[in-house]
Amino acid sequence: MTTTNAPARYSVPPVAPNPPTTPPQTTPTAPQEAAARQEVTAPNTNGPSKTVKVMAILIAVLSGTVGALIALLLTRHLGATALIAIGSAGVTFLGVTGTVKHIEEKLGLL
Repeated sequence: MTTTNAPARYSVPPVAPNPPTTPPQTTPTAPQEAAARQEVTAPNTNGPSKTVKVMAILIAVLSGTVGALIALLLTRHLGATALIAIGSAGVTFLGVTGTVKHIEEKLGLL
């Protein structure tokens, strides 16, 4: 087997490191200007936003609805009357919704 020192057909250009992408820091001209910039860019960390709260409530209500539907179908399948099945579904809705809401409060979503 013979080896040759032929030049490579394709040469790879040298890889240069990427320049930093962070903008240079500027010093504010006045303390009021710095405070104004901080108020505009600082997120509100007092708790969850209104959107998160609404979504958490919707999740609780939809979970309760699914639980109620399952309870209604199960009680009717087991031979309960319509009134008993509706009552069971209502109690299940309240129980599941309250439990999910309690869990969301413990998780800090409400």
